[in-house]
Amino acid sequence: MHHARPMQSTTFATNSDYQPTERKNDLTRHADRRAQQRAISKACVPLVKAFGRREYDGRGGVTYFMSNDAVTALARAVGRTPEVERLAGVYVVVAADDEQVVITLGHRW
Repeated sequence: MHHARPMQSTTFATNSDYQPTERKNDLTRHADRRAQQRAISKACVPLVKAFGRREYDGRGGVTYFMSNDAVTALARAVGRTPEVERLAGVYVVVAADDEQVVITLGHRW
């Protein structure tokens, strides 16, 4: 008789206070242009906000940055893919008073 092993619990490093909402991320015109210019998919914004390192920028914004550790945590959650790897170095800046408003996004080299 085959006995199933108990499932091991896996913890992923995410932003514990990030809560997706019904409201979509609102990209400013500036952020929309930057996404196009920098070839960054707008669909990655929720992933960057959920897994990226969070820091206040001191100018009314909050930056989420996909460090190597953040990419590794995301890869553990969804699998290592070329799309996940391309998020390395991506950052998203949101308004501190309304984190659904995306001010800009880009790559940190």
